[in-house]
Amino acid sequence: MASGHTAMLLQEDESAGDIFSCKLGNLPSKAEAKIVFAFATELDVEPDGTTKFTLPTVLNPRYSPVGGLTSEGKARYATGNAIPYKLSFQLNVRGPQKIKGIRGTNDKLNVDYSEAQNVARVTLADEFKFDHDISVLVEYENCNLPQIVLEKGDPHLGGLLKEDVVMVNFFLEPPAQIPRTNPGEFIFIIDRSGSMAGEKIRSAKETLLLFLKSLPVNCYFNVIGFGSHFESLFPEESRIYNEKNLNKAEKLQKQMEADMGGTEILGPLEHVFKQKLIENYPRQLFVLTDGEVRNTDYIIKLARSNTQHTRVFTVGIGHGASTALIRGLAKAGQGKEVFVTDSERLQPKVISLLQCAMQPVASDVEVTWDLPSHINWIMLPAKIPYFFLGVRHILYLMLSGTDGVDPAYVCSMTLKGKLVSTPFEYKETFTFHDNMETGTSAPIHRLAAKAQIKELQLNDASKEQIVTISKSANVISKHTAFVMVDSGGKRVEGMSMERIVPTGTMLPNYQECYFKLAYMPIEPRLMSCSASGPPHPVPSVSLSQIGQRTSTSESEKVSSIVISDRVGLPHEDTIRYSCCVKKSSSGSTKLQRVKQFFKSKKRSKEKSHSDIMMELCYESVAESTKISYADSMMDAIRLQTFHGSWSLDSDLLEILKTSEELLKQTIPFQNDTVVATVAVIAWLRKYHIRRRDEWLMLEMKALDWLETQDLRGYTVEDLISRVTI
Repeated sequence: MASGHTAMLLQEDESAGDIFSCKLGNLPSKAEAKIVFAFATELDVEPDGTTKFTLPTVLNPRYSPVGGLTSEGKARYATGNAIPYKLSFQLNVRGPQKIKGIRGTNDKLNVDYSEAQNVARVTLADEFKFDHDISVLVEYENCNLPQIVLEKGDPHLGGLLKEDVVMVNFFLEPPAQIPRTNPGEFIFIIDRSGSMAGEKIRSAKETLLLFLKSLPVNCYFNVIGFGSHFESLFPEESRIYNEKNLNKAEKLQKQMEADMGGTEILGPLEHVFKQKLIENYPRQLFVLTDGEVRNTDYIIKLARSNTQHTRVFTVGIGHGASTALIRGLAKAGQGKEVFVTDSERLQPKVISLLQCAMQPVASDVEVTWDLPSHINWIMLPAKIPYFFLGVRHILYLMLSGTDGVDPAYVCSMTLKGKLVSTPFEYKETFTFHDNMETGTSAPIHRLAAKAQIKELQLNDASKEQIVTISKSANVISKHTAFVMVDSGGKRVEGMSMERIVPTGTMLPNYQECYFKLAYMPIEPRLMSCSASGPPHPVPSVSLSQIGQRTSTSESEKVSSIVISDRVGLPHEDTIRYSCCVKKSSSGSTKLQRVKQFFKSKKRSKEKSHSDIMMELCYESVAESTKISYADSMMDAIRLQTFHGSWSLDSDLLEILKTSEELLKQTIPFQNDTVVATVAVIAWLRKYHIRRRDEWLMLEMKALDWLETQDLRGYTVEDLISRVTI
């Protein structure tokens, strides 16, 4: 650039492998630049079997333990009309099976299918708003069938791209009878930072209730909430799952709010890993967060160093969450991850993780390949990964010497292992001829390379090893980048001006809440803002004056405040948070309430002023978007006891819309608890069958309890079929 050339640099962010930045330098005045980039990724398979493609369009600021919210480099965040560009979207879908349907999680789609319905073209029906990621769900027929694809290498290239690569997608179906294991220790870590306010924290609370009710009898459990600090339900160690401890957990669940400041996840993880293990109760850790943190690499390494005694399962909530953290933490902790956007129900996905956690751990796992004797092969990743039953797994095989192979030669992959003491075996056969894939972009080669790079990074491999793989497959890593120089073009002369392209973010709209990260002298300022742009300063005021100033005009009906706070920055620099607070419909502002809120909390030793302001800001948004929510299913689930039964009381009868007399006419029992439990199961199956994934595990616990009762010759299913409700 100093020589006048046009140049471009594309590289990974230093703190997270799921963020990249693209810089274009020396673009001549009034010129246009077209930037084209390509990436390959393994698509997620949802618990219901649909395949999910996500195009990220928003990036939320990550929270750093030192300094609060931070921007990525010089990123400038914007929402709504402040984003000066538009997005057009076209998706071409082609898969191995017939497509049953395509839908968007947030967007209305136009879908055109081919005659055979194995190819589809998808476009957005409406203009895109930059307040969410684009997610498309594709449902295939026979989605659990294995898929094995051979992608031929290019003999004119070097390294990995020269060799042939096989990609194997397969599902391990659960055996007819999965052996039971010890219940285990279950720890649920919930993000209660300000960014979880509103729908996120409500959904997290509902999920926690389902989690608590689905736990097996005689397990151990704990609940930890975190933000700028963390709080444990049981501070010293996990407690036995009984009626008394469940009641304590339910009390916490009802009171839980997004009121704990920033997103510092490291503290609670270190706390859990230091806890003494409970013999014969394997530890299962669930982390539920919107993933807006920066110290991702250290957190992932911490999880990997504790895999001998703790498995980690992660849930990423909302658009713009850090996939590097959510995926990396689960992979390092030998668990599984799921992502949930704001429009999706969180509960069935978390319960699917609990089902995985309660599976016995596979041991003595080995994979063998039956290939022609002259073929050399290397499996990627080289270490056999952990396996869960009923979910998809992917392996890659790099081959050399495939020329001249008989197209009819039947190859096979065999996976063997043990579940507790019960052996299992999975075998898949294929031929190279029937599963060949050609194309110049070589996506499978690049996916194999990325899988190898991730394994090397987890194992702290040398920089040279990672760079070698990265260059051989032409994919970036934390140690490599793409550089383009237009050395043959006309040199650019004159003064250059740097322009920062705004990045879409899920932070609330300016008219509700606006965070601005900046450096300023340590002097409290009152800020005013409008619905169309960021705040602008007005004369300084003291803290005692807060609540005495109003907005710039009645038409805007917005007021805001800024409270400066030292956070360890050099000299007199501080981080400034501005919080816009809507006026109520009566015209009175909330600033008096804000002032009292601040006074009541400013002496807290655990919260900085900036943390309090983050709570206030998100709380304002949560209040402005609050909706009435009533859920009879969750009301019924809340009444379930820890061992799985229900009591026949007035609260339950009101939810079921029936009477005790009517139930006892159809269920010939004097045991009221049996009558109530049978009635709830019948009611769930009749009125909430579409949400069966959410209550399946607590129904199983109820059925197990019923099997221990004297049913006087009846079967449980006989009793359920008798219920009229």
